[in-house]
Amino acid sequence: MENTYVVTGVKKIRGTVYSVFFNGDIKVRLSDETIVYYKVKEGRVFEEEEYEDMISKDHIKRAKTRGLDLLSRSSKSKSQIKSTLKREEFQEKAIEEAIRFLEDYQFVNDATLAGRIVESKAPAKKWSKNQTIAKIKEKGISKDDIENAIKNMDTETELENALDIAKKKLRTLKNKSKEEKIQKIRQSLAYRGFDYDIVSKVMDEIKREIENCEVAGL
Repeated sequence: MENTYVVTGVKKIRGTVYSVFFNGDIKVRLSDETIVYYKVKEGRVFEEEEYEDMISKDHIKRAKTRGLDLLSRSSKSKSQIKSTLKREEFQEKAIEEAIRFLEDYQFVNDATLAGRIVESKAPAKKWSKNQTIAKIKEKGISKDDIENAIKNMDTETELENALDIAKKKLRTLKNKSKEEKIQKIRQSLAYRGFDYDIVSKVMDEIKREIENCEVAGL
């Protein structure tokens, strides 16, 4: 014999979302559209099949809406959206349906997001290649998408970024000895993930600049 579910309470949480109580102690969240469509009100009795169908469809609809809401605030990867939906206790089926919907309509695209980070954010932030890879990995983007995006990183631009960072660091070390300046700048570049070859080239330039300043008495 199928279970039955009796609506014992309906309470608005926020916006279009309500808490609905069944059999006194079962609490679920439903959208206002679901409440209207299924005529949810106190005393309404649901058979198990209808109850599960209602919950499933509501989760799918709200998961899609929530996904769009997250993307309207900032670009996000599939993994980031999934994590948020799981944390908010959406059903696994609803999460998968929401991700499929967002991908089908190109609202979410990990390859595009990785490329945008490489082409726009990394240069603006003066990230090294390794730093850029780490930032993309934090978003849960796949290795293949990262590798394809990183192919477009320009080594010369990375070198210029490292030199700019080093020169700015040098200006903050006026009262330090030559050895301290070199050590701190080298550490700063290594911390930011610049490769050994780039760090070496930059340090050669920085050493020349330090020596020129010493000759000039600056």
